Amino acid sequence: MKNKWIHFDIDKENIFALICGLNMVLLSIAMTLFNNEIGNIILRDILMILFLGFFTPIYYILIIKKKDLSVLGVHKNKLTASLAINVIIGISLLAMFISKNTKDIVFDKNSFYAITYILVAGIFEMIFIYGFLRYEFERALGILPAILITAIFYSLHHAGFQPEFTKLFFVGIMYVTVFYFTHNIFSIFPFFWGVGAIWDVLVNSEAGNQLKNETSFIIAILMFIAMIGIGIFIHCRIKKRNKVNLHF
Repeated sequence: MKNKWIHFDIDKENIFALICGLNMVLLSIAMTLFNNEIGNIILRDILMILFLGFFTPIYYILIIKKKDLSVLGVHKNKLTASLAINVIIGISLLAMFISKNTKDIVFDKNSFYAITYILVAGIFEMIFIYGFLRYEFERALGILPAILITAIFYSLHHAGFQPEFTKLFFVGIMYVTVFYFTHNIFSIFPFFWGVGAIWDVLVNSEAGNQLKNETSFIIAILMFIAMIGIGIFIHCRIKKRNKVNLHF
């Protein structure tokens, strides 16, 4: 019987996930070469977040492998416990940040624009990094290696816009470890992850300044609409496939 904590059982699905993860990192690094608004939109928003990070794992899991979203941690099982963990840790984290903060905090419409973008981008992180990559690394190597490797990819995917690798590595370990309490993505998103990401980007990092504008808000809304469109498209494909199967 395979040890769930550490094992070695690599297949082509794991390799595919690894290649996707490496492409995510390469797209982030490419942002340093094309450091402008158009480059960020194409590399990060369209290619990394929408196509590679959202469409690819959902299409691959639901259409190609014919599994369901539960393998990505998106399900109703232990939902109440997950949300309770999410809110409690989120509030605790916010209280800790506020108690240790020495800077003036200003919340205005520009902050709202940045927060909207961060939360929409967070959907990609949940689906792709903590869902898809974590799932395939766990299948290949076990829970403990999956925690470490997922955290590495979480850290490296910030290369093009927030290269604080050591700090983000430990942040990634924290998030994915909490995820394993319930195996439900709603144990970390949106509150726990949101408090950490929003505070880090808007208060502790210069990266947030690039998001405090109306353009980021518009891009976030368009990405969210595109995500809904992708979801509808894949849902229709599944319904069509099921109808065909009924005829056989």
